[in-house]
Amino acid sequence: MVERLACRPAAERAPMIEFDNVGKTYRTFRSVVSSATHVRALDQLSLVVEPGEVMGIAGPNGAGKSTLISLVLGYLRPTEGTVRIAGLAPRAYVERHGIGYLSELVDVPPRWTVADALERYAVLAGVRDGALPLRVDEIVERLGLDEHRDKPVKALSKGNRQRLGLAQSLLRGERVFVLDEPTHGLDPLWTSRFREIVAALKHPARTILIASHNLEELERLCDRVAILDR
Repeated sequence: MVERLACRPAAERAPMIEFDNVGKTYRTFRSVVSSATHVRALDQLSLVVEPGEVMGIAGPNGAGKSTLISLVLGYLRPTEGTVRIAGLAPRAYVERHGIGYLSELVDVPPRWTVADALERYAVLAGVRDGALPLRVDEIVERLGLDEHRDKPVKALSKGNRQRLGLAQSLLRGERVFVLDEPTHGLDPLWTSRFREIVAALKHPARTILIASHNLEELERLCDRVAILDR
């Protein structure tokens, strides 16, 4: 598969993802009778991820990784500061260009077959009708799902379901990929193959964000790793 991404000279390139003094506070309620309380999920976060970079995000549970990802995807807005993707607000960028996203928990309707799921997600991703069958076939082969393509999702093992989730994120060659715990549930062989997939995705015009608890794996995959704590 040949991917064509326009690439400007390095001097002309702006940051792909930029967090500028970002804070995010959640308002929660402990009980029906208690007053509201506030949870600070991110505080004064500044981070720049360049085009061509594979960036790792690590940290203990509750450090803010999921909030950071939700901000990048446009699911949440920061309480303070700004988040930009290629100069746009995240939701505007996603609506205009799309993002390849693998969630931590792959949740696909259990009655869909693997092929059905990928065809539906390809339509949602904006893959052209004429290119859709070929693109699905390419991704099925790339992720080793050919023998499972007619199985319902509920019949897949945890590892195969994870590969299906990864497959849907790759359906269109996006400029930005956000992969949340991408090797979760993968056996050693497919963990190794995932590294090859990331290496093949690297491009001067593409940014890849990988969140994981596995620092050793991030060291192998990423150009830099940012660690969130407290």
